[in-house]
Amino acid sequence: MSSEQRLSLIVETQREIAAANDGLEAVMTLIADRSQAITGADGAMVNLVEGDMLHTRAVTGIAGVVKDAQRPIASSVARHAIDSGQPLLVEDAPNDPRINQDLRSMIGDQSLICVPLFQGTEVIGTLNVMSRSRQDRLDEDDRQTLEMLSMVLSAAVSRAAEFEARRGQARAFGRFRTLFDGASIGILRIDGECRVLEANPALEEMLGATAAELEQLSFTDCIAPAHRRQAQSRFDDLMCGRRESFQLETRCQRRDGNLVWTLLRAVRESASDQEPASAMMMVENISERKRAEHELVRQAELNEYQALHDPLTGLPNRVLFKERIEHAIAQAERNLTRLAVVLMDLDRFKEVNDSLGHAAGDQLLAKVGVRLRGAVRASDTIARLGGDEFALLLCDLAEPEDVAPLIERVRAALERPIHIQSLPLAVEGSIGVAVFPEHGDAAELLIQRADVAMYEAKRDNTSHSYYDATSHETDLGRLTLVSELRRGLDRHELVLHYQPKLALEDGVVRSVEALVRWAHPTRGLLCPDEFVPVAQETSLIGPLTLQVLDEALRQARSWRDGGVELGVSVNLSMRNLLDREFPRQLAGLLARWETRPEMLGLEVTESSMLANPARAKSVLCELSKLGVRLSIDDFGTGYSSLSYLRELPLDEIKIDRSFVINMGTEVNDAAIVSATIDLGRNLGLDVIAEGVESRAIWDQLRLLGCKVAQGYYISRPLGSRELLEWVTRRGTGTFVSVAASAARNGRRRAEGTKAKKMELAGLEPATSSLPARRSPS
Repeated sequence: MSSEQRLSLIVETQREIAAANDGLEAVMTLIADRSQAITGADGAMVNLVEGDMLHTRAVTGIAGVVKDAQRPIASSVARHAIDSGQPLLVEDAPNDPRINQDLRSMIGDQSLICVPLFQGTEVIGTLNVMSRSRQDRLDEDDRQTLEMLSMVLSAAVSRAAEFEARRGQARAFGRFRTLFDGASIGILRIDGECRVLEANPALEEMLGATAAELEQLSFTDCIAPAHRRQAQSRFDDLMCGRRESFQLETRCQRRDGNLVWTLLRAVRESASDQEPASAMMMVENISERKRAEHELVRQAELNEYQALHDPLTGLPNRVLFKERIEHAIAQAERNLTRLAVVLMDLDRFKEVNDSLGHAAGDQLLAKVGVRLRGAVRASDTIARLGGDEFALLLCDLAEPEDVAPLIERVRAALERPIHIQSLPLAVEGSIGVAVFPEHGDAAELLIQRADVAMYEAKRDNTSHSYYDATSHETDLGRLTLVSELRRGLDRHELVLHYQPKLALEDGVVRSVEALVRWAHPTRGLLCPDEFVPVAQETSLIGPLTLQVLDEALRQARSWRDGGVELGVSVNLSMRNLLDREFPRQLAGLLARWETRPEMLGLEVTESSMLANPARAKSVLCELSKLGVRLSIDDFGTGYSSLSYLRELPLDEIKIDRSFVINMGTEVNDAAIVSATIDLGRNLGLDVIAEGVESRAIWDQLRLLGCKVAQGYYISRPLGSRELLEWVTRRGTGTFVSVAASAARNGRRRAEGTKAKKMELAGLEPATSSLPARRSPS
């Protein structure tokens, strides 16, 4: 039953009660019967309060079994309705603790509504409406309907005599007026011509007009002109009897001209001998709901836009770019033309982020987007695919070479410096081109191949490159290796071999260098040259280095627990020195394996430090504060400044094996080795010679004052178990701590930096050799 029908029944019930002259019992029975009918329930009862008891006086339907029943108010659901003074809805009667289950089992109801009935401010009884249905339970609409009906009932049950009956009707009418006047929604009555007969204060406030002013109007005059015809048609149908009620969302026009969204609910009142046909109407202001709906629509449109566009530049994103390529391919196939997908990656963009911050990087990307818009045709599409990567779609090309003028326009647009934070920044990009149909016939394929061409241009240091299937095969192999390495890291397929470092003066094992290998499941054991360069070009070098450090520290802890204390050194890459998080991560690993920092050495190359000297120095200082030993690897192969070298917190210099291996035959190499040893001594640094492959080189280095050596003459890199056996055969390994080394270096500096240099050319090999306990290797 619709709300309009219920309202009509409520009005009819009011009339029937007002017309009833059969006494209190008949009125209560009428109320129970009409309440059941209005709500579509299965039964109803009217109870009167008698002291602290509740007496059932009128029943209908399933409530017939409790006629004249009496029960304490305290144990009845009525107590809760009486205490709150509001109608109480119970939707799950079998499981509600407020319900008297003994009484409920007699009736069999599944849901009920209990409405308190008042005489003035005093509760004189309750109306209970009950339903047995498990599916069609009584709900909030039913509760509100009965709340309206309760006013009528309250007046009726207070009529004990003719005088009391008239007095009760007056009170009921007063309550109805209170409801009418105090309702938060507009209520009015209209006649057959839609003229306003009566309007409540809420409607006056809603429309900005007094009741007297409204009563001079047809209510259709209050409807906004754009909606007036539709509303008039609904009114005509209502008053002619073609419909009993209607509901309509429409705009009403206030007296001041402003529009208000409203929900109209109108119910026709049948004509009688005394009164012509009229209608009751409720007018609800739904402007806020409409604004919310409009905002939802606007947000949905915004979400759709954002799903297809880059929020920073406003350019199409990858999704929309793909859609436009697919559309352009279909058009090119019809017109027998070509199209080109062009990808551009900004060179050195990371330096902008690192130096000026990400906000500056965002500004640069936004301005590049504006420049690119001005460089392309109106029919072309420019998109940002992510990061510093832009893409262009060029349509209606006759030949692949037709892309060249566009590339020149793009480069010309970026030639002028872009000012960020008052700094003129030069912008260059690497460009890759893939052409339909020569290089692919699908959007994703063209994007992929333009990406391959772009990286080819970046590697060759050229302005642009077209897709080449030959180079693509190489790239596929590289991509496959990257994917396999990522999987290998997840499965911990990396293994470490260790090469001993021996003190030249006594042959004691000082520490070992950890050298990574990859136990590839199908290719076997891979050397670092086969996969480390790939990791250094990607983000994999970070997790690879941390995994190597974790395993090296674990192994050092294992050796220590077994009674052999060996330091271990690990090589770092340029990316590690640019990662400000690396020192914190390393500190976590040292704590995890409870390893003294001086037991760990970190080896970095000159070239890795020179890539970004300021950042590298900052990270090296953080590492030095942890207490780990820092070493320059492959010293002599780079172009480092000696003054810069002096400023770094270093502990060791490793002479590159290319100088050591030939120092016995090449005078220049011997001179470099000698000079490096002297340099290390003067700077207070230990010097390690790598690439020692003969007894003669060992003896010559010892005579020159070199402290530590490693190489195949001593031992090849060994697995952890083989190394332990090797060390055990030689005797317990020892380790010179950073503190001892620093003290020794301090004494060296105190003796002066101009100590006599050892002779190099023509030296006879020293008679000392490796200790006899050295095992063949």
